[in-house]
Amino acid sequence: MILLANTSSLLNIITSSTANIDVHASYMDYNGSSFTPGVKNTAIVTATTTAIVNSPGPSVYRTVKTITILNKHATTANTITVIHTDGTTQVELLKITLAADEVLHYHESAGFWVTDAFGRTKLNDST
Repeated sequence: MILLANTSSLLNIITSSTANIDVHASYMDYNGSSFTPGVKNTAIVTATTTAIVNSPGPSVYRTVKTITILNKHATTANTITVIHTDGTTQVELLKITLAADEVLHYHESAGFWVTDAFGRTKLNDST
């Protein structure tokens, strides 16, 4: 689970190239008595830092449920760095290079994994 616990917490990604990146994030907000679902879609076309899940409102906890990060470019790879910040400290959660048409996935119960251009789960070299 990735938790955004204050109005300064957010989830960013850093992209290393101009290869087009599409991001979809879904989350659930809890204000102490009720849950409210939310989504954010982001299209990135530059090498930059981008907020992919914004900070929750006051007295609200935001739980990130899923994230999908697709490298849409036909040939160019893009290194993706996922960063959680609490407003004071930035922590790098993951850094990975996505080849063309590869997807970085996050699910709250499974963590992070990558699928290739054919939808197959990629394994690291040590498995």
